Amino acid sequence: MSWIDVEQSYAHCHAITRDRAKNFYYGMKLTPEPKRSSMYAIYAWMRQADDLADEAGEGDARVAALNKLRADTDAALEGDTTVIGDGWPAFVDTVDRYGVPRQYLYDMIDGQLLDQHKTTYADFDELYDYCYKVASVVGLCCIQIWGYGGGDETRKLSEWRGIAFQLTNILRDVAEDRQRGRVYLPADALGHGEMAAVQQYVNVAADYYRKSAPLDERVHGDGRACLWAMTSIYRGLLDKIARKPCAVLNGHRVSLSKLRKVMIGVRAKRMAGAGA
Repeated sequence: MSWIDVEQSYAHCHAITRDRAKNFYYGMKLTPEPKRSSMYAIYAWMRQADDLADEAGEGDARVAALNKLRADTDAALEGDTTVIGDGWPAFVDTVDRYGVPRQYLYDMIDGQLLDQHKTTYADFDELYDYCYKVASVVGLCCIQIWGYGGGDETRKLSEWRGIAFQLTNILRDVAEDRQRGRVYLPADALGHGEMAAVQQYVNVAADYYRKSAPLDERVHGDGRACLWAMTSIYRGLLDKIARKPCAVLNGHRVSLSKLRKVMIGVRAKRMAGAGA
């Protein structure tokens, strides 16, 4: 069976993103075409990896499914049009058009594989590796599509922004992850107490937002509104956790108010309209 038409495939990826990406869908919509559709195609591929890590049966079955995704990704990028899935034509077109390095894709799968067997982290070096694989590579794929100046230095800034995002996720979900038997806050920080560990990593995340600040000016105009909107949401979550860290420890899921989200959306649309 051969693949569907590439335009149909992009429409398929758009539908997945609209249905699954929640707030990020509205951020991605700020990217002009054809880059917007390519953002959807990359998201749909990453959504598939994330779903396999969470839903493809138990332990060994999930590992097998993720390894199959790696093999299918290689096959599709080598021109095998028999790989099953309507998202593949758009994904391949995006990777080829924007030169997305395959290593980013492999790293994402490796990050999902880590979650199948690793439930604790000894120190920040271990946690950094995980955050890079599940979050930094997402940003690196995005800036590859948007375009950027500054070479390796800018890629490092994007890596750091991804670390900040994932640390924010970890802090927000600390109680939920604990119930699932996962502890992402490093053991050396937890040795001083869970509250102390949360406060320490709020500061670490804030430092990575600060260090990555020059990224916003390095990304080409097509991506700045989307990047600003996503960063504003995540930084806003971190600020709320910093003000009341006990909330996340007690299982309260921190979120931004509807008004705050609307304000971010309005400003981001203005940025996009002005060409950022």
